Amino acid sequence: MTAPIRYDEVVTLSPLVRRLTQNNPGLYSGPGTNTHLVGRSDLVVLDPGEDRGDGHLERIVAAVGKSKVTAVIPSHGHPDHWPLSARLAKAFQAPIWFWQPNREFPVDRTIRDGETIQAGETRLQAIYTPGHLPDHLSFVLENERALFPGDVVMGWSTSIIAPPEGDLVLYLQSLERLLAIPNLTVAYPAHGLEVPDPYGRIRELIAHRLHRSQQVLAALADGPHQIATLVTEIYRDIDAALHPAAALSLEAHLLALEATGRVARTVHGGTTRWRLSS
Repeated sequence: MTAPIRYDEVVTLSPLVRRLTQNNPGLYSGPGTNTHLVGRSDLVVLDPGEDRGDGHLERIVAAVGKSKVTAVIPSHGHPDHWPLSARLAKAFQAPIWFWQPNREFPVDRTIRDGETIQAGETRLQAIYTPGHLPDHLSFVLENERALFPGDVVMGWSTSIIAPPEGDLVLYLQSLERLLAIPNLTVAYPAHGLEVPDPYGRIRELIAHRLHRSQQVLAALADGPHQIATLVTEIYRDIDAALHPAAALSLEAHLLALEATGRVARTVHGGTTRWRLSS
């Protein structure tokens, strides 16, 4: 059973996990950014959210209370995840940890792939999961075998893979890596409700991407296409407002298929068309 998304309220998900959802819904953020407080008297703040002056910072500070914040950690560098980092770090006198140095916000320490982050008795293992972005980290709460997949695994939507930062080959490799983690009990995405069957959802996401690639190949069997025509053919049943994101996703699929030699591109007069490799 999932816990409903509630704004202005702390939602307890487990003995070690609480969720505060920022009221910043959108086409790409779903109901909003989930800030997770992981731990008890010592804790980690995952995905601080946007700096919108909407009271999200104050709600996080109130929820943390007298607990000690070991670190403030954005899962990746998209701007619905990190902008509150500096103000929260100052409020808690805590460091900001991230996968790599970032020119948008201060990073006090980088996190290694496979590193275990200790906050009191709470242990979070960092898993490098690029594909959505090159700097994306997921985390496993070892105490409860819970996965924090950031934007890599969500129950309400698939992840946006937007080249050049987005890379479908790396994204599928990241999904396979998460699938290989043993004994996961639940996933807490950075957007949307918790996922009670993480393995099932990860398999669905892999199958979806493989099916989409097959759709691209089938469409190209009729002859060369521009991405715009592929979008209208393959994504005919989705809201037109999502077509720009769909175009980026299709580009990611085409680049992955090009890397394996299954498709090629031609450019004439500044127009790119994709075709099956001969």
